Amino acid sequence: MRIEVAAGRLRGSVADGVARFLGVPFAAPINATNRFTLPQALPPWSGERSATVAAAAPSQPPAIGLGMRGATNTSEDCLYVNVFVPARKGAARPVFVWIFGGGFIYGDAADPLFDGGALALQQDMVVVTFNYRLGLWGFAPLHAANVGLADQIAALRWVAQNIAAFGGDPRNITVVGESAGAMSVCNLLACPAAQGLFHRAIAQSGAADNVGSATQAAETAATLRAELGSNPDDADIAALLIAQRKTIERLRPQHRATPLRPFVDGTWLPQHPVQAAAAPHGADIPLIMGMNAQEHRLYVRPNLRVSDAALVQHLERRLAERSIAVSRSTVARIIDHYRSVGTHPRNPNAAMLADIDTELRFRRPMLRYADARGRNTWLYQFDWPSPALGGWLGATHAVEIPFVFGNFDLRTTAKFVGSGSDATQLSNQLMALWGHFARHGAPPAHWPAYDATAPAQLHLNRAIEARRIDADPTVALWNTILGR
Repeated sequence: MRIEVAAGRLRGSVADGVARFLGVPFAAPINATNRFTLPQALPPWSGERSATVAAAAPSQPPAIGLGMRGATNTSEDCLYVNVFVPARKGAARPVFVWIFGGGFIYGDAADPLFDGGALALQQDMVVVTFNYRLGLWGFAPLHAANVGLADQIAALRWVAQNIAAFGGDPRNITVVGESAGAMSVCNLLACPAAQGLFHRAIAQSGAADNVGSATQAAETAATLRAELGSNPDDADIAALLIAQRKTIERLRPQHRATPLRPFVDGTWLPQHPVQAAAAPHGADIPLIMGMNAQEHRLYVRPNLRVSDAALVQHLERRLAERSIAVSRSTVARIIDHYRSVGTHPRNPNAAMLADIDTELRFRRPMLRYADARGRNTWLYQFDWPSPALGGWLGATHAVEIPFVFGNFDLRTTAKFVGSGSDATQLSNQLMALWGHFARHGAPPAHWPAYDATAPAQLHLNRAIEARRIDADPTVALWNTILGR
């Protein structure tokens, strides 16, 4: 299949009813001379450009650990999109733009997990995935700029300008992200340069809490320069990755997060995304936002030894990180509550440690952001449990992604999320919900909008139903402690 975009002619491929255009550039190529600059305009090419092979992933360290999907092919030259379109002719289709997660350190738009063919076919949409610079490339140590965020905006601008050539509707673009991609969605909602480039948003397992300050950014930039000991433009990729690792090790404890993250810079992010959400027009774009029931289990080993004293210390440290002052008796009440409701019989203390972090790192930021918006927001909780590790993981981080894309045929995916008719049915229902939202700007009527006075969310599992959030005894407990 051949089409014409602004920069030239493209030749894609067609298989199983889906046209794929892979490795399409949306900005000028990146190399050592411009590795830390803002994305530059894409020069046109002559003749026909093949778009049948995806581009390399952004430069990043090897991924180690359960649930981490490392990229096997990486390069500084990474600013490319992949477009998936039903091969059949149709009217202008809604556009679904995916932003991958990975802590702003890892990720690959060409991960087979994100193949948009099934989603494009089932929902008659155009699906787009794209790369953006990660780690110190996305942070730019020379001048502490939000380069990764600028890359995301450049990709969205390319979509707005070119998607009609693929049969997409440039007036109906939905931006969707998971984890760091969901945080990116919240950042884009707060970014003046992104206004008008998309019209709906979905944030899966990430809110607006992982944003640094200008002071933290300056400290990160200075530490990176010190670790490199030379001009970053002159360093090779291996040296850059070593400096990145050492900077993260030095600053993560005091920043209480990865120091290589977007930050309030006065330009790309003039204010914190939560403040932007509370502004008069901060909720004009419809938003679906949600989380998985046991998000943090992915990051806690099922055989981790956690004594009662260590559990108390962990909880006190987590509360202190959020400037939450509570008494020892309140800490004991929290732990007693988790014991009473049950977590996991195999290793209850480790499960409690993980589930407390799910509440503080996922649900509370989500509710804070929803409260700031106040309208035009729909919340969900994904409850499908992973069968991996003997059921230890529960509905853990990232388990919903294969259901969004309908991709269960990957060997690692089936092991992680399970398979069978129930999984297929839930996937079809989830794709239909996301497709309905992309097409109409609101979910179906059975999904109530978020209201802080009567907060509800849609639970997604073998049964799909709306429930009051504060009817959950764990949520109710934290509401009394945190003053909600």
